[in-house]
Amino acid sequence: MSVLRDTGCNVPSTIVRNFYPFYNPQNVEGMIIGNDLDSLLSASFLKTKFGWDIVGVYDYETLSFSSTVENFHNKLLEGKYIAVDLDIYHPCIFSIGHHIIGSSCQDCLEGHSSSLNPNLLRGIHLQSYRRKYPLSTIHFLLWLFESEAGLGIKTRSLVWLADSSYVNGQRHRFRSNVHEWVMNFFSSPAFLDSFELIDTYKFEYLLSDWLFPLLKGTGLNVSRGQVRSYHLGLSGYQCQWTSTEKERACILAMLELIEHITGWHAPTFPHKFIEIKGVRRSIVLSDIFKDSTNLDSFLLKNNVFSFVFPTSKSINYTTGIKL
Repeated sequence: MSVLRDTGCNVPSTIVRNFYPFYNPQNVEGMIIGNDLDSLLSASFLKTKFGWDIVGVYDYETLSFSSTVENFHNKLLEGKYIAVDLDIYHPCIFSIGHHIIGSSCQDCLEGHSSSLNPNLLRGIHLQSYRRKYPLSTIHFLLWLFESEAGLGIKTRSLVWLADSSYVNGQRHRFRSNVHEWVMNFFSSPAFLDSFELIDTYKFEYLLSDWLFPLLKGTGLNVSRGQVRSYHLGLSGYQCQWTSTEKERACILAMLELIEHITGWHAPTFPHKFIEIKGVRRSIVLSDIFKDSTNLDSFLLKNNVFSFVFPTSKSINYTTGIKL
């Protein structure tokens, strides 16, 4: 069972105390992160909090890790590394993510026994898909360590940009769900103030006139998806990259920009990488249950390393990551 699963616990100190890497940070030797803005923000915050550096990147298909790290596989399975802004399905790997990762409360999810996830905390599964966590990992971390108060407007703009959280919180998207999480789970006056700000023209103008030009200067992907803001039709702009090694200079530029805006320390980023390539697949849920009795048996039979539900009727999963 994952950390405090289905308890509804929203006491930061209790959650931190029950998640081994946060309660014993001295035993963690590095972070494996995702490949976007939220991951870099989260890594920078945790670098400042605990001094952890980045040892690898996982894009839900390829696990890339530093070529200078010795015994990477063993250390990963010994809990020496934490996966940040990622949901990893392996009982020995600590991870903190925010996707929907349960089809029902009957799922055992043995591979998520070392996972910290706000949806699992609140018992939110596919049946309540519209109530899923609508914000980013950096929001969750700021709340966990009670660090959201006192953030300047520029730092808040960067935080709310992560995972297009500000668009989710606007009136034409999923504002009621974001409001419910901010009010009933976070119960944070600071986040409530930010929540009121993101629906304004002033906030979008700050993004368009000040932040987006800075992000463009890093060279990372603009991400012109279908997500558009209410006032100016702005994109999510998630600064996602596709090749960790080839785009390393852009990633470093982004880390430097985050440090400049937030004051958080930039974590060390590896020079060269060794890759473990997996295979990412998609399948509709109805097909899973044709050959498997439940989600757990499907995950075990296919040796799944990670999975998410992009919709309430489908699953994306990765196999072939051999440790």
